Amino acid sequence: MKTIFEKLIAISFFVTACLLFLAAWLLMVWSIWKLLIALIYSGSISEGLLNMISVVVIAMAVIEVGRYIIEEEIYLSRTQDPLSQKEITGGVVKIFVIIIISVGLEGLVYLFKAGLKNISLLPYPAIIIFASVLALVGLGIYQKLTKTDPRSTAP
Repeated sequence: MKTIFEKLIAISFFVTACLLFLAAWLLMVWSIWKLLIALIYSGSISEGLLNMISVVVIAMAVIEVGRYIIEEEIYLSRTQDPLSQKEITGGVVKIFVIIIISVGLEGLVYLFKAGLKNISLLPYPAIIIFASVLALVGLGIYQKLTKTDPRSTAP
């Protein structure tokens, strides 16, 4: 019964990862379509490209999460020994880095959009970039606090 349940969980993770990949690819195709529409009807290449970059950044973050699910939940055997603190911390750091990069890139895209449209819109992207910097600092603090002392581990 346990092996059936473990296979069901693995299949669920696989289906979830496939749906994430499909959604990410659909987002990228949609962004290219929106760029073509913007070029044909409005002729604004800068606005269309910035919108496309914004959507592609989100799609790449979704692909990265799908990759993480496949690597951590499908490739690794569910029956192996419990994960060590280092492995758990590494997984948390991977996901958090994905979030930080995505937020930072979104902030940069919005910064360029604000520069093109209206300079008074700059505080919003500046806050987003500042939030990504704070998240990076928080990640550094997390890594410092979860760092294990090599002398304290038993052989």
